[in-house]
Amino acid sequence: MKKLFLCTCNGTLNKLLDFTRIGKEAKAIYDVVEVADNLCLEEGLAELEKGLSGDDRLVIGACSSQIIGVPMKQRIKNDLVAFVPLREQVGWVHLEEGESATNKAIVLLSDAAVQLDYMESQAEFTENMVGRVLVIGGGIAGLKAASDLHRLGVEVTLLEPFKLDKHHYLQTSVFMSDADTLRSEIQEIQKTILDVERIRGEIREVRGQLGSYEVTINGAKDGSMTQEFGAIIIASGNQQSLPSSAKKMRYGKSERVVTLDSLISNSKKKRAKDRSTILVAVDFDAPMSSVEGSHLLRTTRDLAARGNTIIVVYSDIQTEDENLYREARDSGVIFIRGRVTRIKENDKGLSCRIENTLESMQRDVIADRVAIPRLIGPTIETTQIAEKLGVECDDSGFIRTRYSKMKPVQTSRRGIFVAGGAKMPMSLSDAMASAQNAVLEAFKIVRSPLVRSGWIPVIDDEECDVCKACLDACPNDALRLMDDRIVHIPAHCEFCGICVSACPTRAIEFQSHSKESWFARFEAIAATHKRLEGKKPFSLVFACSECANASIDQAGFVGKQYGTGSYVIQFPCAGMVSPIEILKGLVVGANRVIVAHCPPGGCHHQTGDHLSELVVSLTRDMLREIGQNPDRVRATYMMAAMPDKMQKEVPVRG
Repeated sequence: MKKLFLCTCNGTLNKLLDFTRIGKEAKAIYDVVEVADNLCLEEGLAELEKGLSGDDRLVIGACSSQIIGVPMKQRIKNDLVAFVPLREQVGWVHLEEGESATNKAIVLLSDAAVQLDYMESQAEFTENMVGRVLVIGGGIAGLKAASDLHRLGVEVTLLEPFKLDKHHYLQTSVFMSDADTLRSEIQEIQKTILDVERIRGEIREVRGQLGSYEVTINGAKDGSMTQEFGAIIIASGNQQSLPSSAKKMRYGKSERVVTLDSLISNSKKKRAKDRSTILVAVDFDAPMSSVEGSHLLRTTRDLAARGNTIIVVYSDIQTEDENLYREARDSGVIFIRGRVTRIKENDKGLSCRIENTLESMQRDVIADRVAIPRLIGPTIETTQIAEKLGVECDDSGFIRTRYSKMKPVQTSRRGIFVAGGAKMPMSLSDAMASAQNAVLEAFKIVRSPLVRSGWIPVIDDEECDVCKACLDACPNDALRLMDDRIVHIPAHCEFCGICVSACPTRAIEFQSHSKESWFARFEAIAATHKRLEGKKPFSLVFACSECANASIDQAGFVGKQYGTGSYVIQFPCAGMVSPIEILKGLVVGANRVIVAHCPPGGCHHQTGDHLSELVVSLTRDMLREIGQNPDRVRATYMMAAMPDKMQKEVPVRG
């Protein structure tokens, strides 16, 4: 049976919308229509649960699914449910247009009824996982990850670089914190991994998938060896390098020009009376991370505290701890915003010409030493590891994460995570937190068996011509070519539907989201809108279920009003939208079709933002070729922090 449950949101929505007329219209398309005041509260959930049977299909007309969906899923074991956000996307954004807002609610409920006709139960699958984790070390985050996994009772192998001595972790991590704190932390962690398997070597080959990676390691002692791991954590740390400006600063030509780290270590050995004027020349063109900025401030503060005169010439200094800047300034460090344009050596020392960009003037300074801060970047091994594991790196060589905010340790390959300096320069506390996050994600996987559920792509072998377009498009390696046919790997799937859009023969259909279901929904929206609103124009907004839908909900929260003739249809990912759905939207009568995706580089599925822009561009070209107005179709990004985006994109008021 089709059942509709409407919520008045504690008696507020029925003051904005005509619930009597909504209920009357709904009874023509639903078997049961119920109205409650607080569906999200215990009494409402109890009534909802009481009124359901096992084969019911359910529509909830209430607040956003982001709110009511959580308690419902915990209470009601039924995934044949569609949500209509009557509060955020109807009542709260159309306060001054009660009749049209009510009409919009009826249109959306009609759409949800059609959606139920095509809805299937989510596919469930269970897979056994190898209960061992490989940590590719070289950084302090690798030690921390191995320690935490060991404490959780997980078998772990720590793979460390060939060239490694007892001072390695301290030397390569000196920028992360003050030396005493760093040394103490490393010593404590080392005590906790005495029973952990530690191997010196490098990755030679990786095969398999999440839960069962077969890794071949070239070891220093035992030669080649192969082991299976359920998950992998990359924690290869950082290395320091000289900036490109070092040569211009006469590094290597003058003994007076040294690195900042070597200067601080030598300064500890000098007597208190051996005081110097030291000019610290920061590379003007290299952006400085907050970790590098904090290290610079700590070292210059300590040098000044020993009686030295310290002049720091910089373009920008970032730090997460403003107290470091105050302490450096209070200790006597002189900060000049600008660049060193010339260094000459004479009997008095080093004559340094400084271009002060803040005051637009030049000045000459005589220094005993010029210190050059090193740049912090990924180790050479990091890019090699990434290539062997099949994960992506950014332009700087750091491991690229899937989505920095929501998935900060997940790489482009399922089951492989990144921690610490392999991702970006990090402070000690951030590296520790990153390691803990990666451990948590790996622990979820190796707790066998892995149980997951979701709507998945279904492949028609007869329609598929094995063009491999879906293999290239899938951001999760969830489709593989096996025995001349495309096979779905459920453990890797993120249920985004991007493969559907990529398939030129439409041989892939997504459960509950077939092309027939989209077409039927568009037709129902158009027909109901025409019946209730006549010739008033309407727009279809194809919104991704992540950032874009959250932005539209947020518009309701903050009262950003927009046209009533706008109907939002959620897609799992905007990358699932193809020209077929867009053109069908225009054919049924939509004045505009807007594809709303995540912000550039912020797609939860990595490529959906880019793909949706390409699809819209292609569709606009098609319209232009046949003499139609391409401006009827557009792509835009939305996010919760920009609730006014919907207001700007939907100018039609009906």
